[in-house]
Amino acid sequence: MIARAFDPDVDGGMRVDFDRARELMLAAAEPLPSEMIPLLEAGDRILATVLRADEDIVPYARSGMDGFALRASDSLGADTDGVVLPVAGTLYAGDVPAALAPGWAMAIATGAPLPDGADAVVPIECVDDRGDRIVLRAPLLRGDHIFEPGDDAKRGEILARPGDPVTAGRAALLAAAGFAEVWVHRRPRVAIVCTGDEVVAVDEKPGPGKIRNSNAAMLAVALARDGAQVVMSSHAGDAPAPLAAMLRRAMECGDLVITTGGASVGERDFVKNTFVALGARFAFRSLALRPAKPTAFGRRGSTLVAVLPGNPAAAFVAYAALVRGLVRKLGGRSDPYPRQVLATLDGSIRAKPERHYVMFGRLTNDGRSFSVTPLANQCSSLVRTAADANALIVVPPGNALLLSGSIVSVERVDA
Repeated sequence: MIARAFDPDVDGGMRVDFDRARELMLAAAEPLPSEMIPLLEAGDRILATVLRADEDIVPYARSGMDGFALRASDSLGADTDGVVLPVAGTLYAGDVPAALAPGWAMAIATGAPLPDGADAVVPIECVDDRGDRIVLRAPLLRGDHIFEPGDDAKRGEILARPGDPVTAGRAALLAAAGFAEVWVHRRPRVAIVCTGDEVVAVDEKPGPGKIRNSNAAMLAVALARDGAQVVMSSHAGDAPAPLAAMLRRAMECGDLVITTGGASVGERDFVKNTFVALGARFAFRSLALRPAKPTAFGRRGSTLVAVLPGNPAAAFVAYAALVRGLVRKLGGRSDPYPRQVLATLDGSIRAKPERHYVMFGRLTNDGRSFSVTPLANQCSSLVRTAADANALIVVPPGNALLLSGSIVSVERVDA
């Protein structure tokens, strides 16, 4: 499947639609090798193996209340005459209980192990506590106020699967099962190269015709969120020789190289041809997509290459709608792209003939359904739109005018 993804005859013309681009990118990516790391360092890493409970969690019955442990059968008749039971002692969490004799009760704290013979707990507020004995006023049922063995998980039960992220809750479950270390996929190593003679560093005051490098910051934060490690972030001007040297260096250190700028067909758009001269092979060189039409994807050896537009909004869309899924699959995610949701449109959109249209929007939920409002200015050169949006509206090709109330597909960009 990987070989087919890079067959130059598959998609003649080297321009593909949005769905085909995703298909090609995911076909080219395999989860990276795994490594064993301490569970305490595995936050948001992606598990590489099936993990099962090797015993019940927890393997003994526990009290669910502060009260008294007893045999339920010893409480029969409590609702008519009351039942008096002597108290044999007190159990706390962590204690090793002795057996409980028939006709006796034992004071017990929440979480303490049940003494052998006991099968119910009566809450302390439901008895008349007379120190060395208690008086029951209502009968109990077997199992009342008890956490049974294995109430979290039974022995052999699957706790996590390959592709699952180590969330806080999952980490707690794995810790309870005794997994001090876990096998996770290695983080993707990504090299970022932003190009353009007009681009200057963030801490530099731009002169006439110059702009600060917002794309590198956007990519670095997005990649960190998606589980990748940025191993290089550099800038190259539009001269072919220095650009080639920078791209060669990037391909030597990363599982994935992401570039911005120099991606179109202008006189100084050298990036794609420079990659080819360095031995890269493209699965596609452009997209039937607005924005981010010049986006390209290929590989050289085991290193994948994503060429993104230079305009900030277009670069953001290219990463969020396409490259993000590639990064997440390399990292082992079983759900590379965020799940699309259906939302009611609050505004209007004119679809684009023969191309997908991805728009920035604000997604809200009233507790019953989703609603999305397109941002007013969708210009690809803007930086503000990516900051104001929390979702991308994905509009299929066509000539339709979508009015308020229409149902559209939306992907969250902050998920």
